Amino acid sequence: GILQALAMLFIGITGFCVKPLRDSGVMTIPELFEKRFGKFVRWLSGVVIVLGGLLNMGVFLRIGGEFLVLVTGMNPDYLVITMTLLLIMVAVYTIMGGMLSVLVTDFLQFIVMSMGLLAVTYLILVKVGWSSIVSTVETNHGVGGFNPFLHPKLGWEYVLAHAFVQIAATLTWQTTIARLLSAKDTWTGQKIYIGTSFFFVCRFLIPGLWGIAALAMLPAGLIGTSQTTLNAMPIYLGTIVPIGLMGLLVAAMLAADMSTDSSYMITWAAVIYNDILAPFRKGKTSEKQGILINRMIVAIIGIFLFFYGLFYKLEGGLW
Repeated sequence: GILQALAMLFIGITGFCVKPLRDSGVMTIPELFEKRFGKFVRWLSGVVIVLGGLLNMGVFLRIGGEFLVLVTGMNPDYLVITMTLLLIMVAVYTIMGGMLSVLVTDFLQFIVMSMGLLAVTYLILVKVGWSSIVSTVETNHGVGGFNPFLHPKLGWEYVLAHAFVQIAATLTWQTTIARLLSAKDTWTGQKIYIGTSFFFVCRFLIPGLWGIAALAMLPAGLIGTSQTTLNAMPIYLGTIVPIGLMGLLVAAMLAADMSTDSSYMITWAAVIYNDILAPFRKGKTSEKQGILINRMIVAIIGIFLFFYGLFYKLEGGLW
């Protein structure tokens, strides 16, 4: 989280790579490739970006549904229903409203999500205590739990590698770069990076804090395999969060899941329409036809996500 925040801040302040990218007037990375390498490279890079993005996104829907089922104590048989409802809600406002609806709902969902995250974090700190959290990290990971440079499995190579990964992701991951390329001018796009950089610390820090609390409070035998590790946090939250606050927690997690899904769906739909299908279009497409095709692509992506998330079995860690 700290590395990604620093990458966002550095790129936002300096305009490293993103300034000439935004000044070029392109809307996607493959579109920039066409200017230098030709149409085939644009098409091929679009295919690679979409495949990587959709396969990455495919696990979101199921994980989000599993979290809600576990944290609320619902019957696991309701997972498919939960996934379906989540997908329908996201698909409807993304298809009908496009980027404008995604931006507006993302802002509102951010407010709800922030309230839920802060409230639950305060509850955990009161019930578990900071000293217990620190001692749990120290017991399980030693000094390496506080300093990655001293961790036997991490070290400076790990930190340096992830620093480069975060810079690369900030510069090339289409769902991140789409905001900058949609901004009214280059400096506005850079300010988006500067203003949102710190929230990437919260994005990793708060869930990590909840996970440590689960490790501290749940029975040792419950946490072992990667699957039980993934489920430990929602199981623990389901035992300590009171009914009233549970509603805010569910709203916060719904907001986080829906904002991510909607952003991804419209981003990959834009790449498919602009970079993959463009060579096959004969003649100029009207604005009305373009909107209709984009809506159909979003709907197809939604169907793919449902079946991929339903039948794909996660092996190993999620991250």
